[in-house]
Amino acid sequence: MKIRILIIDDEPRWIEFVKDNLSKFEIIVAPDIRTALDELAANRFDLIIASSRRMDVLEVIARKYSDKRVVVTTVQPTTQEARTAYKLGALRYFAKSFNRHDLFNRLSEVIPPPSRPEKRVTREYKDAEQTIQNPGSR
Repeated sequence: MKIRILIIDDEPRWIEFVKDNLSKFEIIVAPDIRTALDELAANRFDLIIASSRRMDVLEVIARKYSDKRVVVTTVQPTTQEARTAYKLGALRYFAKSFNRHDLFNRLSEVIPPPSRPEKRVTREYKDAEQTIQNPGSR
């Protein structure tokens, strides 16, 4: 079972970057709040990456899906926005980076550890880490 990540964002360049660099994970994209909530109601996700422009969805996630792991990305970090993100349950708040190592390192801090019986998840996580450290190996 692949680690599933829901990206709540509508910036095409960022979405493609994440999909290309986290290809070992199953990535689902929700460009708006309605799609995000439909996906959350219908599917299981191990991690949610939400754009700071989608703080409205964080409020709903905090109420209805408080068990979900959420990180918030932003183009221009601010103290106020960070406070709001953390108040709404975000585990991390960070500037969008187009550096594959930075992205993976930030996400590896919050991706849930695989449970012992799920050896396949452990293998996929290690494969993803190897791909990021050695880009030519894909």
